[in-house]
Amino acid sequence: MRKNSSFIVAMIPAGIALNWVANSIVEMLKLPIFLNNIGTVLNAVVLGPIYGIVTALMTNTILGLVVRWTYVPFALVGAAVALMAYFFFKKGWYKKTWKVLAAGAIAGAIGAVISTIISVYVFGGFSGHANDIFTAGLVAAGQQIISATFIANLPTTIVDKVLTFWIVYMILKIFPVRFLPNARDIREKLGLSSGNGAAL
Repeated sequence: MRKNSSFIVAMIPAGIALNWVANSIVEMLKLPIFLNNIGTVLNAVVLGPIYGIVTALMTNTILGLVVRWTYVPFALVGAAVALMAYFFFKKGWYKKTWKVLAAGAIAGAIGAVISTIISVYVFGGFSGHANDIFTAGLVAAGQQIISATFIANLPTTIVDKVLTFWIVYMILKIFPVRFLPNARDIREKLGLSSGNGAAL
């Protein structure tokens, strides 16, 4: 796939901005989800996994510098999500809505494992996110910190990644893909017709 360098230069900051805006809304509303991988997944699909990983790393670095430093280690989760998003895209899972949701759930489950390991071994189970409330409640109920962190992370991370994958899917359905550098591949992998509608 031949890529237009100016398009790549534009998409990476756009993906970071998309991650930032969604994360800011979540932070403002104190929601127990994240939504800071939308631009990451979009760039992984449109540009390729390396660019998705770069978007994730840069997003979490900026969030770590501006919001709170605990975001930085979780860039590993974003990088893993970028790889999974590209994998499911290449396997044709974006042709059906239910497959997109299933891909998001799988990515969420794997992301929960990675985030649990980071949270427990880097931050002692409490990283300053709204999920810490659930973790604390489970610990108070007698759970070990690693199981409490995982149980608290699993449902929220799955919901988060399902929403993330679905939002990207809808963006690609609406966006005029003919302007993308890999338009043919996106049409094929999303089951797009000569227009822009995806098969559901």
